[in-house]
Amino acid sequence: MEYVRSKTAIIDAPLVNIEVSNHPEHHDARLRLNYQGQRYDLIQAFASHKLELAQQRWQQQIEANTTVPCRYLLVREVGYYSLWVLDQIANPSSTSTESDRNLGLQQASIWLFQELWVQWQELLGQRQLQIFADNLLVANSHLKSKQDLDQLLSFDPLASEQLNWSRSDFIEFDRQLCDLTQKKMGQQFGQKLTIDIIESMPDSLRIILIDVLDLKTK
Repeated sequence: MEYVRSKTAIIDAPLVNIEVSNHPEHHDARLRLNYQGQRYDLIQAFASHKLELAQQRWQQQIEANTTVPCRYLLVREVGYYSLWVLDQIANPSSTSTESDRNLGLQQASIWLFQELWVQWQELLGQRQLQIFADNLLVANSHLKSKQDLDQLLSFDPLASEQLNWSRSDFIEFDRQLCDLTQKKMGQQFGQKLTIDIIESMPDSLRIILIDVLDLKTK
C-alpha cells in the first residue's frame, strides 16, 4: 500500500473484496468494494498510465465536497486504477452522486461497443458492418447518425466526461449490442465473443457488465 497526498490510499487489488450487491436505496445491483470492514462505491476506472488523472479526479471530489469528510481509495488492478468513495448508506458522513455511480457503467458500455466494433469489422467485412450500424441506429433512440457512432468510437472508454444518458439508457444499449451480435454471428459464437471482450476488462468494469447482461463467465 502507498499513499497519495494525505487522504487517499493506493491499495493493491488482493487486499480488497469487489463484488456485486443489491443497493438498499436504489434497488438495483451495484459494484461494491469491501476494505477493512468498510464499504465503498465505484467512481471511475483509469488506465495505469493515467495515475495523475486519477489523482486529479480525487482532488476534484474533495473540493466539491468540502463540507463532508469523505474518504477515497485508489485500487491498483492489473493495468488499471479504480477510484472509490466511502458508501453513503453504510457511512452517512460520505457522499456519492448519481453521475458518479453511472460513470462506471458508461465506461464499460463504451469499452464493449468499441471492442465489438473491431470484431464486427474483421469478421463481417465493411458491407455487413454498415448493415450492422444501420440496425443499431434504428434500435437506439440516442444514436441518430453515423456521426454519433463515430463519436462513441473516438471516445476514451475510461474518460471522466459523461454522456447525457441515464443508467437505463446504457443498460438498453448494452443489451442491443449483445442481441445484434448474436443475430449476425449466431447466438453461441456471438455470446462467446461478447464474454471474451468483457473478460478482458478491468475487474471494476467487468463485474458491472456481467450483472447488467446476466452473463455466465469463466
